[in-house]
Amino acid sequence: MVRAFRTIVAVVAPLFVLAFLLSHATRHRGEGVPQPQPDAEPQPQPQTDDIVLTEQTKGLSTTGTTNVDVLPPSHLLTIDDDGQPVIDQTAYRVIHSNSTASGDYFTIFLGGSIGYNPTIIPHPTKFDAWIVLVQKVTSKAPEDYSSQLMCSAGFMNDVLNCMAEPTALSLEASKGSCEEDLAHYNFEHGPRDARVFYGPVAPYILYGSHSAYTCLGMWLQDFRMLVDDYRIEAVLAKDFTKPTELQRPPPFKGVEKNFFVFWDAAGEIYVHSDLVPKRVFAKLALDGSIGPDLAPLAAGTDDRCLARYMPAAVLDKAAIQQSTNSLAITLCRRADPKCKPTDQNTFVLTLFHYKTAFDGHSIYEPYVMLFQQSAPFAVHAISTKPLWISGRSKFSKFSGNVNWNDRDDLPENHSEMFFVRSLTWRAHGQKYHGYLDDILFLAFGIEESRSGAIDVVASDLLQDLGACADIK
Repeated sequence: MVRAFRTIVAVVAPLFVLAFLLSHATRHRGEGVPQPQPDAEPQPQPQTDDIVLTEQTKGLSTTGTTNVDVLPPSHLLTIDDDGQPVIDQTAYRVIHSNSTASGDYFTIFLGGSIGYNPTIIPHPTKFDAWIVLVQKVTSKAPEDYSSQLMCSAGFMNDVLNCMAEPTALSLEASKGSCEEDLAHYNFEHGPRDARVFYGPVAPYILYGSHSAYTCLGMWLQDFRMLVDDYRIEAVLAKDFTKPTELQRPPPFKGVEKNFFVFWDAAGEIYVHSDLVPKRVFAKLALDGSIGPDLAPLAAGTDDRCLARYMPAAVLDKAAIQQSTNSLAITLCRRADPKCKPTDQNTFVLTLFHYKTAFDGHSIYEPYVMLFQQSAPFAVHAISTKPLWISGRSKFSKFSGNVNWNDRDDLPENHSEMFFVRSLTWRAHGQKYHGYLDDILFLAFGIEESRSGAIDVVASDLLQDLGACADIK
């Protein structure tokens, strides 16, 4: 009996093993593992340095306009045993510094001052220096007021250091006329949320202040009129030589902020005041007045594209905000002799934020957007993942947030708040336009208390774009 059982096992056991292997192989073939195709002829690949946006979006469903697969990352981090964040690279595009030894972002040292939300532009005469402008961290003293601190800065040991103590930038004051719940702004003096950036010809400053049309509005001025380092160039200034309030297509909100201006291929200037729930932008006149809202001309494609690729709001604690200034970028490489800017390959580049606010702590996730540089200025592509800046860490006491210094109830497993404030070409002499292989500064505030920036190759920002043309 025992001998017969052993004979049966010896015969049947291999059959079970063979059946398992066949089943396992069949199941994996059904999951899409590529199978050899010996008779298939190889397909020629295009020889180009251009970013092909359709290649960036393979695998995304484009049969409709739902954005169910463009979900933003959670506000909660996974933390490893060493207390460091574990970055989900399926949810983020991690970007690294082009110059620091660690690949992390670099800090901006402001001497004895404290500031955040920096902007950086190349210094006009010192080719190893940049001009840094930050929002001063105000104290709780009633006599303290909002101001912008400025210095010339250079690199040493992977830190951008002010060469002298920052000084307050003198900007013309405007009178407040805020009412009802916003009346307290009448007593909060000084400019706020300033950005310095280059247009095709000149540097500009765009900042918030009291408005003639609503409570708080946005003001634009040629930066050369304010800074002694530009005293030679200042004689060339002819547009926005005085602080000029920017109007917008109605209706005005009580507090207007985060506008950005952009230039078309012919050098005409426009102001972009809203991204959601609908884009709003108009041609800008030199006195701050505007033409009609131009967004409806592109709404047919924009509405579908924004619905498809804009990150979906989670619960009721999320918002989309315009974030940075704009630049123009040609989607091929400066080093390629065949690369020539055209209307088909040159776009306006800007970033926007997906903001959440849980447990009293805000977090901003930056996304890239490209839109056409010629009429109708339709959206061309949007990131399908936000950017994770290398060096960003877990929110803790070490993050330095002055508003949480005396508190012990910090939310657990939150990432640090990074607010990307500006985009700038790093090279001296480069102003508004650039190419894929040019280097950019992304400057950002950290926890409304510190300043940092990262230098990246422009193409690093454009790795996960969803193209509007792919939507069927």
